[in-house]
Amino acid sequence: MNLHSRFTFSVKMLKPRVLTEVLAQVTMDGVESSFLFKVDGTLIAHYCLNSSPTDPRVGSAIASNIWSIYHKNGRGSLDEDKLQMVLMENQGGRIVIKHVNNLVICLCSNTSVELGMLTKKCDALVEYLQEPLSKVTL
Repeated sequence: MNLHSRFTFSVKMLKPRVLTEVLAQVTMDGVESSFLFKVDGTLIAHYCLNSSPTDPRVGSAIASNIWSIYHKNGRGSLDEDKLQMVLMENQGGRIVIKHVNNLVICLCSNTSVELGMLTKKCDALVEYLQEPLSKVTL
């Protein structure tokens, strides 16, 4: 994946338009939407290929809730405090959710995208965003 180099941040300010452009670069080839949000579900940026009647804030709130439940249960029942990734599959598609600094990324795809490819796209996005997002205070 070749993400462009126009991704810039000031120390305390996100540029939503640039974030949306970065998310748009992974939202293709079966990946239908991508979200970047706070752990509490507050949507920071998103990109969807098709116009959806559902508010993107609803999607980020649901993904945040899923992330929080698995993170909490992993700490309590598995004696593990570092959830790496959540992968989900249903009749309509596949979802991958991953933590990056103090934010969470969610990619949603149709069933034509293999989980491995969706995971690789998410990993590439996390790697690309890791350093710039570490400079942002939210």
